[in-house]
Amino acid sequence: MNAYGEGWSFDDTRPEWGRFALGFVSGIVAHEAGHYVVATSEGYKVGHDGLSIVYPGAVFTASDHLQVASAGFQTQWLLTELILRDRAGKEMKEPPGNFGAGVVCAHLGITLAYMTVLKNHKLGDIAGMAQATGRTNNQIALALAIPGVLDTWRLFGNQVPEWVPYVSVLGKGIGLARIWTY
Repeated sequence: MNAYGEGWSFDDTRPEWGRFALGFVSGIVAHEAGHYVVATSEGYKVGHDGLSIVYPGAVFTASDHLQVASAGFQTQWLLTELILRDRAGKEMKEPPGNFGAGVVCAHLGITLAYMTVLKNHKLGDIAGMAQATGRTNNQIALALAIPGVLDTWRLFGNQVPEWVPYVSVLGKGIGLARIWTY
């Protein structure tokens, strides 16, 4: 079985820490922009409550609620696939540059935050997805953890087995299909 060679390392950021930081901030902005774009495209108003995005006066259908609540994760998944794949859509054999690694690290950091300290936040993405689907916060967190763990392996791992990116994109594809056909 083929394996992908060298993973990206934080040591790689030393000469270009600014590019990594810009990528990281861009990943966070993209996550929030995903919520904004999906919510406004479905006709909902968007506001803020502290650091949380809120939707004043929204009366969501279960489908809309799932789409809006998961939009940040959907955006993270799509960006990660764009960064870790070449123009032909194949997994890159070498690690991404520092900007791309920053975007992927933002995805991993956001996922980790939502699986731990934000998992039960009443205005959080996981709570919104759980409310929309009738699943528990733990079930939603587990579903989000799987692509996160695989993408961590893809970014940082050495000799990553060839099946890892396939399983990652398959899981994300099933998640996207489920979200948009709910």
